Amino acid sequence: MHDVTPTTRATFLRLAVAAAVLSPLVAACSDSEPTNPEVPQTTAPTQNVSHGPFFPQCGGVSDEEITAQTRVPGLVNTAKTSVGCQWLAGGSILGPHFSFTWFRGSPIGRERKTEELTRASVEDINIEGYDGFIAVGEDPILGNNLCEIGIQFDDDFIEWSVSYVQKPFPDPCDVAKELTRQSIVNSE
Repeated sequence: MHDVTPTTRATFLRLAVAAAVLSPLVAACSDSEPTNPEVPQTTAPTQNVSHGPFFPQCGGVSDEEITAQTRVPGLVNTAKTSVGCQWLAGGSILGPHFSFTWFRGSPIGRERKTEELTRASVEDINIEGYDGFIAVGEDPILGNNLCEIGIQFDDDFIEWSVSYVQKPFPDPCDVAKELTRQSIVNSE
């Protein structure tokens, strides 16, 4: 019989755990057909989706405009994609954050329900003739420090999120409303 030391036992345990974790991941990436041919294959029905206007990158709002509206110096655009952008003070996740997101073919109702469960208040809003919601978040010390606005465009919606972590700061909903207005005006 081989000598099994605590170190050897720990090594075998780590290998067993790694194998257990990686096995489902490897199987999920397999190109093979299902092993049971009697399981029917389904495809999602194609829905008639009506898209709203096209929004330029970052909602058509420049980094300089974000800094001017939020009044936070040193903002860094840490995430820039075709459907969203995020600005953080000095690039740190520990400070205030501001973001734009464009949801294509996604229901705004689900987002609103989430906001209703997590925010102090959620109300209807209309900006530049488009309907949506405005959600306000409260901090026990800072007061109203977060504001999110979602605006519907056919089967799409956009959302601006404005969140502060330290006083003084402007009204986050005034900032979110202006950024949303600018994105709507800059849409094509």
